[in-house]
Amino acid sequence: MKSNTETRKKHIPERTCVACRQVMPKRELVRIVKTADGTITVDETGKLAGRGAYLCKQKKCWEAGLSGNRLEQVLRGRLTKEDHARLEEYKERL
Repeated sequence: MKSNTETRKKHIPERTCVACRQVMPKRELVRIVKTADGTITVDETGKLAGRGAYLCKQKKCWEAGLSGNRLEQVLRGRLTKEDHARLEEYKERL
């Protein structure tokens, strides 16, 4: 039986970066979400409804994620030119 003085360890959700495949705490990654209307955008809060993918906060992971079709596979949708431009703009602010 555990004593009352033992502290419980809080569960920290983890996610995997789609570029480097490193598992990290969810809050250390950036979520990209495909909403119900098909828009693909950065989810700063991590709470938007829709299919999500995670990238590290490093430019090299963003470059790998945006090149090819890694994000499209995970999000199960095509990135439009506008979506790609919006994600590139976010990458430059990192």
